[in-house]
Amino acid sequence: MWEEVKIFISKFFAQHTNRKIGFIGGVLVGAAVWLFGFFPTLFAFFCGVIGLYIGSRFDEGDDLIDRTLKALDKNLPEKVRQWKFKF
Repeated sequence: MWEEVKIFISKFFAQHTNRKIGFIGGVLVGAAVWLFGFFPTLFAFFCGVIGLYIGSRFDEGDDLIDRTLKALDKNLPEKVRQWKFKF
């Protein structure tokens, strides 16, 4: 009997991968909202999304730091530009 249960569970987890991820993610978000509150959980979620975006840009080989420094150099006033660091 235990062998049948093991086979059923292994087939279920092999076939329904996205459902598992969705269920586990929903439980984790629900627990975070319950434990910490809505807005702290929302803030942590947005920080995670921003980190995911930045990490994916680095994975693609984009030089995000260089582009950011060039944009700041172009858009900052002259008084601030004199204090910039040389990289």
